[in-house]
Amino acid sequence: MKYCHNCRYEFVDELDTCPDCGIPLQETPPGPREYKEVEWVGLREVSSPVYAEMIKEVLDREEIPNYLSFDMLSSTFSLRGTSLVGESGKLYVPKEFEEQAAEIIDSMIDEADENETEDESE
Repeated sequence: MKYCHNCRYEFVDELDTCPDCGIPLQETPPGPREYKEVEWVGLREVSSPVYAEMIKEVLDREEIPNYLSFDMLSSTFSLRGTSLVGESGKLYVPKEFEEQAAEIIDSMIDEADENETEDESE
């Protein structure tokens, strides 16, 4: 068998280059990946799961690693949506992305607050 050290897939001996990424295949399997320690920081609590998912989508698009942690009730029973009163989630990103992610989230929350204020005044 031959191996791609980039994709980490195994291929038949007849292939010389990886069909996915185009690099030359090697006879030896790739070694174990090295992972660096990541310090995750909580950014802010988001009261609406809809807002939380929207923010997560924007962070994903900006290639900022992130995860959402919801309260125990919604996490345990996989309940999501607007039906749970008081449900909240917290967004986490690696420390090195904290400032960039906070700016994105603040601008999104500020825009949402402005829209709600405009709706109430009409």
